[in-house]
Order: sequence, then structure tokens, then C-alpha cells
Amino acid sequence: MSARIALKIDVDTYRGISDGTPRLASFLLSQKIPASFFISLGPDNSGWAVTRLFRHSGFLKKMKRTSALSIYGFRTALSGTLFPARPMGTSFRDQFREWRDQGFEVSPHGYDHILWHDQAATWNAQRAMCELEKVRDVYRHIFGEDPRSFAAPGWQAGEGTWQAMDSWKLLYHSDSRGTRPFFPTLNGSTLKTLEIPTTLPTWDEMLAWDGITRHNLVEETWKLLKKDQLNVWTIHAEFEGTVYFPQFHEFVERAAREGVEWVYLPKVAQTILKNPERVPCDTIKQGSLPGRAGTVTCQHG
Repeated sequence: MSARIALKIDVDTYRGISDGTPRLASFLLSQKIPASFFISLGPDNSGWAVTRLFRHSGFLKKMKRTSALSIYGFRTALSGTLFPARPMGTSFRDQFREWRDQGFEVSPHGYDHILWHDQAATWNAQRAMCELEKVRDVYRHIFGEDPRSFAAPGWQAGEGTWQAMDSWKLLYHSDSRGTRPFFPTLNGSTLKTLEIPTTLPTWDEMLAWDGITRHNLVEETWKLLKKDQLNVWTIHAEFEGTVYFPQFHEFVERAAREGVEWVYLPKVAQTILKNPERVPCDTIKQGSLPGRAGTVTCQHG
């Protein structure tokens, strides 16, 4: 039995849209690999991420181990601080439509990535809806319809964000880290929207682990794949679409040799929802992960 991988691509920055996403989309199209692009649609305020140096232990180590400045560049590193924050969603409308026409899923990854990443887990439903309405307005402007899925920046979800999103009637969201798709249970009440968590570590996390380098990254990732469950792999346009594209290319080549089945997240969700009674209902908690600064929302069975 070969492994099944659902590829989820987060696009956090203006540079990620302009540089990384076109390279990934072109390559994946040539390989006939389905993928979901989750794109931040508001201003690129990436320059404010530097404040995490004072709030998250391990953030500086991560930046050094991943050569973050060479990945993001000075313009992105100072965006929203010394340089104006460039609008992301409204700047690339034609490209978004083109990628969707090519068969990729193109969905929101929040509005202001930095703001959501740093605050959203504590929002109530009213505050979350204010931010989500901005997301929906931009998405409607691009596609003329409401989004059908969502991925939270930094895997930051909470009672407020999921209660607000439940009214959207999404096919699914992918906001947490875990092991299996589930319906979130909050304060004893089960929500209607399916959550499909990321199951594999990201490469920027793995590179902060002892003994992991760009030279053994593909091999070490391969060891983590599970053949008895869905592997949801999140990559980043800024990372695997630029400096680490050769390693991503290498992984895809190995996957082809090993007979990996690449699956499409919307189809996964549709299949699961044919039998909702079989879907587990799990709670969530904020937890830490090896190589990631700060905490993320984790599935808690």
C-alpha cells in the first residue's frame, strides 16, 4: 500500500504570491499533482513578525537555521514597518483565477497574516467575524462567490474563529495540527464544519531539529509518512517555492518512484462527509511542536 498525501500550500506574503506560487503551480501542473493554495488576502505586514523575537522562545534559532532572510528578502522582512504593506489579494486577481482554472483550489489564508497568527486564538466570535468579513469581501471581489474552505495562519484557531466560520457553511477548514479529520467540539457542543488538520511537520520546523539539514531533509520527511492514514502536508510558497524548491522537486521525484497517491483536499472532504457519523468529534488545545516557536492549535482527542 502506498502513502496518500494531500498537499496544502500556505502563501503568507506578497513575495510568496509573486515568486513562489507561480513556480510551484507550474511544476505541480506538469506533474499532474493536485494542490490547495491558501493565500493571505490582506496587507503584507510581515515586518511586524520581528516582535516574536521577544515573545517566542526559539524564533531566532528558527530564523537562522532556515536562512529566513534569503527566503523572504529585505522588502518582505520590512513590509508594514519601514516599507508600506503591499495589498496581496487585490494585486493578483488574474493569477488567482488562472490557478483555479488550472484545477487548483485557491482559498483564503486569513486577511492580515501577522494579526491572525498572533491574536486569533483568543478572539471571540464577534471579533473573528470582523476579520473574516474582510476575507470574504476580497474573495468575492476576486471570484464572485464565497470561499468553500479556509486555512488559519500559523495554525491558530479557537472557539471564536470556529464559531464564526461555522456560519459560512464551508466544505472544510484546515486550521490545526493533528492526526485525522474531525468535527471540533467546543464547550460540549459539536460544530458542523469539518476540520482536516496538518499531520506532518513543516520543513521550516524540521530544519530546527538537531541533525536535520537541507541535504537529508527529503529522506527524513519520507520516514514520517504513514501508509495507514491520510498525510496532510503543508508547505509554504516562500520556502519550498524558492530557496528549497530543489528539495521539493527531489521529494516529488521520489514520490513518483514510490507510487505515492496525491489526493485533493476538497475531494477528501467530500468523501468524508458522505458518512459524517463516522467522523470523530475532538476538542482542541494550544500546544508546542518541535522546531516551532510559540504554540499552535492542536487536535485533542
